[in-house]
Amino acid sequence: MKPIELDKLDLLTLTILVNLYEHKSATHVSRMLDIPASKISRCLHTARLIFGDDLFIRRKYGLVPNDYAGKIYPIAKEIVDCAKHFNRVNSAEQLHHRYFELTFPGMIAHAYPRALMHAIKVHNKNIHINVSSWSNHSLETLTNDPHGIVMCCCKDPNEIRFFDQNLQVEVLATLNRQYLLSCKKHPILKQEISLETIAKYPFINTFIGVQAPILNPFQEYCQSQKLTLNTEMTITSISSLFEYLSDCHSLAITPYKAVYDMLDDDSGIHACQLSEVECERIFQVVEPLKLVMVTYPTADNEESIWLKKKIRELTLELV
Repeated sequence: MKPIELDKLDLLTLTILVNLYEHKSATHVSRMLDIPASKISRCLHTARLIFGDDLFIRRKYGLVPNDYAGKIYPIAKEIVDCAKHFNRVNSAEQLHHRYFELTFPGMIAHAYPRALMHAIKVHNKNIHINVSSWSNHSLETLTNDPHGIVMCCCKDPNEIRFFDQNLQVEVLATLNRQYLLSCKKHPILKQEISLETIAKYPFINTFIGVQAPILNPFQEYCQSQKLTLNTEMTITSISSLFEYLSDCHSLAITPYKAVYDMLDDDSGIHACQLSEVECERIFQVVEPLKLVMVTYPTADNEESIWLKKKIRELTLELV
């Protein structure tokens, strides 16, 4: 493989590569970074020439990173994260400006930024936020940036503390409501929806944990009850999930009300809340996942206290 021409590699291209790897959707990355889709395509083309590799494979539900992209992702992620620290170079001299790196699970990362920015404006707060989706490297990033705020899912808060005992973990919600997502023409919508009928179709997991994908409670239920379930893949980006589900027989289950609320007639996706009876069947057997907020206790100041309070309030509305 030819040597990498580092002088042709710019920060924007690395940022786009990192976000494409995490979200697997050029459309979503274009909206999130507020960059035209044509610019995304040009940067990806440049990256392919520089690295001498395709990096991503186009599928009907988005861009799938190949093995080589998996090798360069952690390096690119580290560079991009380090570059963000330039925003805080003058923070000691300009105390009225506070910068916070916020991380949310990919399925609800879309729901928080607009509401938080509105609250910041209404309360006239001098707070600057950058929002990204949860990845396996998010806790590692937090250890290098104690002013960050990370939200993620886990079965037990001790999973987070095992990673770093200095982290402060606060449970914001127990995820015991479940919403079924499918194509609007899915055959299951003409049947009685039960755990058994759901298990007859390919299943999409939407969770990743501290170090690896974690089981959806429904997957764990099926394992414990010896109920055969074909888990097709893990998709954690909301846009990629919607693109994939809109034209297939696969199903997904999410605990987030925000996902249910964002669907409209044009989305091509149908969502319904599982009955209390079916949810009770799941959670009699397995523990529900918890949505937690992870911070450094030493990072508390007036702005971070206010921001965490707003995140708690929004979580009550969105989850």
